[in-house]
Amino acid sequence: YFATPYLLFNPALSRINLNTSVLPHFPILSIHAVTAGIALLIGPFQFLSPLRATYPSVHRLIGRIYIVCVFIGSIAAFFSALFSVSGFVAQVGFVTLDVLWFYSICQAYVAIRRGQIPVHRVWMTRNYALTFGAVTLRAWLYGGVALTILTHSASKISQADIYSTSAWISWVFTLAVAEWVFNQRLLQTFFVKPERVSDRAIVSK
Repeated sequence: YFATPYLLFNPALSRINLNTSVLPHFPILSIHAVTAGIALLIGPFQFLSPLRATYPSVHRLIGRIYIVCVFIGSIAAFFSALFSVSGFVAQVGFVTLDVLWFYSICQAYVAIRRGQIPVHRVWMTRNYALTFGAVTLRAWLYGGVALTILTHSASKISQADIYSTSAWISWVFTLAVAEWVFNQRLLQTFFVKPERVSDRAIVSK
């Protein structure tokens, strides 16, 4: 929905304030919006175990498309963030996100090329957590605006403040959730009780 206006390549339809002093800002933003939108849509299919097991070729094809989209989208997002007129705090938040987004997809690619499937899955999960930050960004934005209205604090908290905060918390939150899931699985491997040897096996010995 949010990427749709950028398919028309009409700056007047941009949902983000453009830097009028930088002409390439909108084209770069459009490239990011389209590629990131595709990655956001196809990413969840990569986590379906039946798809991986039954149709591995489809899994690999979607994976290649996802990696290319994130690779291009993260680079475009980086330059778009540099041109942003949303303030320094928001710029740093988005630049940090873009660097981590690019780094994690590179690590996921290197891992699968080496045949390190568990490592690949960890990095892909981290990467999609960052990709999903596009959704939580809107949730925090609308939630923050609604909260200021309900609490009558709009005069103290500006929309710029809400946007700057969302630029950080949106992806930090999703990445933290992903890391929490990893830690829970890791802890389970430490506390799994060894299987008890059956009485029949003991007697047979």
